[in-house]
Amino acid sequence: MFRQIDGNIRMPGRLETLMKHILAFLFLCLAPIAQSAAAAPLEPDAARQAAQGVVAEVLDALARKDFTKLASSIGEEGLIVSPYVMIDGGDVRLSRAEVENCATNPQMRRWGEKDGSGDPIEANCSRYFHEFVWNADYRKANEVLYNEPRQRGNEINNNHEFAPNGIVVELHIRGKSIETELEWKILRLIFRRSDQGLSLIAITRDVWTI
Repeated sequence: MFRQIDGNIRMPGRLETLMKHILAFLFLCLAPIAQSAAAAPLEPDAARQAAQGVVAEVLDALARKDFTKLASSIGEEGLIVSPYVMIDGGDVRLSRAEVENCATNPQMRRWGEKDGSGDPIEANCSRYFHEFVWNADYRKANEVLYNEPRQRGNEINNNHEFAPNGIVVELHIRGKSIETELEWKILRLIFRRSDQGLSLIAITRDVWTI
C-alpha cells in the first residue's frame, strides 16, 4: 500500500491525493479565516470596485520583485502560499518580515509536492515565487474575475470557501491554441476584508494537473 523511495515512505498517488483532499476539508472546518461572521460576501461588481486598485499594486510588486511593497499589502496573520489551487493545512504561511526579505533569504523550504511525481518542492523564497507565483505576466491576463468561483482543472478550488467573506481575484491566462489549451495558468489573490481595508492573505496557483 505504501512505497519506499530514497528511504522515505510515500503513499500511492491516488491515496495521497485523497488524503490531501481530506486534510483540506478539515483545515477549512477547523481553521476558518478570522473575520466577522456578519460580513456578507461582495457581489462581483462590488468586489471589483473595492479591490482592483489593491490588485494592481500587488501585481506591480510581484512583477518588479518588490517584496517590501508586497509585504505592505499583507495582513497581520501573514501570507499563505500554495503551489496549486487547493489550500490545506500543510501550505507555507509567510510572515510579513519573511516576505519583505524574500529576495535575499537563502533559506530552503519545502513548499509542497510536485504534481504527478509527488516529489518535494524545495526552494528558497525567491525561487519559489519565480516558479510558482510570477511565472507569467498576470497584468496581461485574458480574464480577471472577482468573487466568481470557477473550477478550471481537476484540482479542487476551495479558495472561496477559505475566505467566504473576503475577495478572491482570479487572473486567467489562456492557452495560445487548441493544441495548448491545457497550458492555461491562473494566479489567485485572496484578500481579507476589515474596517482597515483589504489585506492579502493567500496566493494560489492553478494549472492543469495529472
